[in-house]
Amino acid sequence: MKTIAIFSGYYLPHLGGVERYTYNLAKRLTLMGNKVIIVTSQYDKQLKEIEETDVAKIYRLPTFKIFSGRYPINKKNREFKKIMQMLEKENIDSVIIQTRFWTTSYFASKFVAKNNIPSCLIEHGSTHFTVNNKVLDKFGEIYEHAITNKIKKNVKDFYGVSKKCTEWLKHFNIEAKGVFYNSVDTSEIEQFKAYINKSKDKIVITYTGRMIEEKGVLKLIEAFKNLSKKYKNIELNLAGEGPILDKIIEENKQEKNIHILGKISHEEVMKLLGKTHIFVNPSSFSEGLPTTILEAGMMKCAVVATPMGGTTEIISNEDIGYICGFEAEDVSAKIEKLINDKEEISKLGNNLYNVVKNNFSWDVTAKKIYETIKYKN
Repeated sequence: MKTIAIFSGYYLPHLGGVERYTYNLAKRLTLMGNKVIIVTSQYDKQLKEIEETDVAKIYRLPTFKIFSGRYPINKKNREFKKIMQMLEKENIDSVIIQTRFWTTSYFASKFVAKNNIPSCLIEHGSTHFTVNNKVLDKFGEIYEHAITNKIKKNVKDFYGVSKKCTEWLKHFNIEAKGVFYNSVDTSEIEQFKAYINKSKDKIVITYTGRMIEEKGVLKLIEAFKNLSKKYKNIELNLAGEGPILDKIIEENKQEKNIHILGKISHEEVMKLLGKTHIFVNPSSFSEGLPTTILEAGMMKCAVVATPMGGTTEIISNEDIGYICGFEAEDVSAKIEKLINDKEEISKLGNNLYNVVKNNFSWDVTAKKIYETIKYKN
């Protein structure tokens, strides 16, 4: 049995693609007979500092409250040092670091260097991190290069969750060693297939993900409102939380065919996707390989998405899904094409389902990671 630690800025119950990736990887590594430790941020004081779960033992590092909803900044205080000392006693054989720009990743790189532990970093981004502010984004780029250069001194093996991510690493003069694709738990296909029930009377359009401007959700709402003037049989579901959620609720409280669900559980997400005809991912965010698109494929949704990150590695042609531009009119045009062709919706949903099932399975990805990463002798 090996002891494998995964350092990730965020982890469940915080919802996002990296968090789902970390959970599914930890789950598979545990089922292989390993002990898994997750080191993450205590972004909410109600979360336990140390917690034992069926999937992994979790250590949560103290975190400043500022920006904790978007970017967790870990405190290097007495509690931090205590947790690091506890980790040193765990006899860790290998460390996996999730992405470059979190302070958690920097502290992970220092930890592996100090304790001579084999490590690798898995990149989840394909552009610079953005908060949709030119001044802050410029400072963010400078910071991202600085922290990456520090991490590079201690970590030599880099991978990406998509080919697009490995190409992005070259921007930092990093030559990736390969791809560990973001994947889905294919056992959930059987578990959730009973939820697939598409209405014949209306067209259900859905977005799930963080409620931040960079994810394009405001552009989707604009596109939907324009379409709803022409089509009365469509509805829009928005699931997720984030800093612009209150703004979205306030601006759309009179819209009867827009349903704003807030944060919902993974099972509720899958139920929602089961009744969804068209899933839209209108993101301009630094995507890796969007988990939401993989999950939409599991539930046989037709997908309209921007070409961010590894999206085009899933949706490689128009028989699998539609790639759109970043403006509301671009999103609207692709959705409208599907509204007028229910057979196309069904075809795309079935084709994407087969692509996801056959090519993006955690059974394959976790085994590849386990066989690739290095361990202490």
